Amino acid sequence: MLRAELSGKVSSALERLIAAGELPAACRVDFEILDTKNPEHGDYSCNLALIAAKPAGMNPRQIGQKLGDELGKDEAFEGVEVAGPGFLNLRLKPEVISKYVSTVLREALRPYGVAALSAGPKAQGPRPKIEVEFVSVNPNGPITVGSARGAAFGDTYCRVLEAAGNEVTREYYINDGVNSEQMRLFAESVRHYILESAGKPSSMPEKGYKGEYVSQVAAKVMELHGPSEERTHDWFQSISQDLMLERQRTDLHTFGVDFDIWFSEQKDLHDKNKVADTLKWLEDKGHAYWAAKAAEPDEEPEEELAKEESTFPQDASKEALWLRSSELGDDKDRVLVRADGRPTYITADIAYLKDKFDRGYDKCFLVLGPDHHGYIGRMYAACRALGREPGKDFQIVIFQLVRFVKDGQPAPMKKRDGNIYELRDLISELGAAVAPSAAKEEQERIGSDVARFFYLMRSSDTHMDFDIDLATKQSDENPVFYVQYAHARISGVLRKAEEAGITVLGSYGIGDSGVDSGPSGRNTVTPQHLNTSLLVHPRELSLIKKILDLPEEVQRVASDFGVHRIANYAVELARTFHHFYDVCRVIQSDQPELTQARLALAKAAQLGLKSALDLLGVSAPERMERASEA
Repeated sequence: MLRAELSGKVSSALERLIAAGELPAACRVDFEILDTKNPEHGDYSCNLALIAAKPAGMNPRQIGQKLGDELGKDEAFEGVEVAGPGFLNLRLKPEVISKYVSTVLREALRPYGVAALSAGPKAQGPRPKIEVEFVSVNPNGPITVGSARGAAFGDTYCRVLEAAGNEVTREYYINDGVNSEQMRLFAESVRHYILESAGKPSSMPEKGYKGEYVSQVAAKVMELHGPSEERTHDWFQSISQDLMLERQRTDLHTFGVDFDIWFSEQKDLHDKNKVADTLKWLEDKGHAYWAAKAAEPDEEPEEELAKEESTFPQDASKEALWLRSSELGDDKDRVLVRADGRPTYITADIAYLKDKFDRGYDKCFLVLGPDHHGYIGRMYAACRALGREPGKDFQIVIFQLVRFVKDGQPAPMKKRDGNIYELRDLISELGAAVAPSAAKEEQERIGSDVARFFYLMRSSDTHMDFDIDLATKQSDENPVFYVQYAHARISGVLRKAEEAGITVLGSYGIGDSGVDSGPSGRNTVTPQHLNTSLLVHPRELSLIKKILDLPEEVQRVASDFGVHRIANYAVELARTFHHFYDVCRVIQSDQPELTQARLALAKAAQLGLKSALDLLGVSAPERMERASEA
């Protein structure tokens, strides 16, 4: 919005100077419109002169002075100054900033909702089709508090991509191959609990799965099908997997994460011969070869090695099928099919990646946990084998570990009996601590809000501390409540205006539930009577500029995965609104035009907060009390 307008003015000034022979064409470089370090130095600064100095072979201050003189002719500026080694400090007239309040309301209150505020420049032509795979927890266990960080990141990144103008598909990969050793052990473990509860002789399989969630799956099987001890192993594996997947879906939905596609390795790859077809395709293209080498056991993930170590072919006279991955950027060739005919773990992954490309996605993202760094090289090699470019067509994003802290000390998230601490446990604990008397549904909403916001406050590529004590404080110290309270506070201001009979934005009312329908029947606001030129106070202008930063943040995050900046933006916007509200009285019966302008600004800030919270997957309550008020 505003930064884009300023960027256009700088580019136009540069082109005029180049045309006049004042500056060389080498000054056409990418530049940024930045915040000034000190508000007294202006509204924004521009680094074009610094960046263009080297290619142009000129002193940056000389370039800056010419640009400054040219920009100074534009009536939008109160002043343009060259500072330091060549920065241009841009000071705008207040009305250039305040006019954007109407723009925000006009754009963000369209029928498709407040997400419009986050959308970047409208792209011409069809929207890019992007697939994002994340979470993909094996169907033999629940969603843990560790996996939840990837769930929060992946879902928020999808929301950002959508706001940036892309068509996004959220996809969950189910590792349910019939030959999976993990699923075999899980099914046998469930069967053991069923037999044990029926008083039948049974022993837990070696390296079987123990814990509360396994016994709960067993209890559900008995509830639905009776003891079932005579059923086959395949039946147990199928029913146990289905129940575990339903548990995962339920917990993720509570967390605000819903997938468009649940892709089954067995049904969607193996049963449709896509793995075999991919192997043949790789051979036909010359990317795979048969060779009499002993396959190396590190081709499988660590959890699969228990089965493989005893049966892994070591006879170098037998041929295995290898991917020429060392020629495609990997550190060595990788086994695709063992000498005994069994495919390795990566084979299905390559077939799955090929299937994604065959479905017509322009780009695919894969979000993985911190133990998958070694996976990047081999999958990027596979991507090149498929004729696509890593980074451009396929990209892996790794999120790091999260450490939980309580009373200033590390707090291992395990139950007292040693069972896995699930995402559902975290949500319940946070919700009950914050609102002990609330209904379960409300506790889940609060717990999910707090958990998501805290997971998203730090960059996903760094380790983070999740402060349980801070997360359960219902005060301004807690960032999620601080942001939500700003939104609720604005709702209160708008309610108060309505109760006082003050009309907001001419003939259209903005109330607690949004806006009234205009003559067209669409939820729009036509601010024809709004006098935004009255918004001249420094804190009013600061609030407007902060609201207008959201589209640029969305575009940056879409390109560099920094979803934590949306959480930081929400906190900064809430702080800027509170600073405005503490100084600029909104409702003034003796100044109706100023009241309308400030109410419009408050509504624009609320839309900005709502958009940021929507991107984070966090609710925006209309009513809240701070601890001090309660």
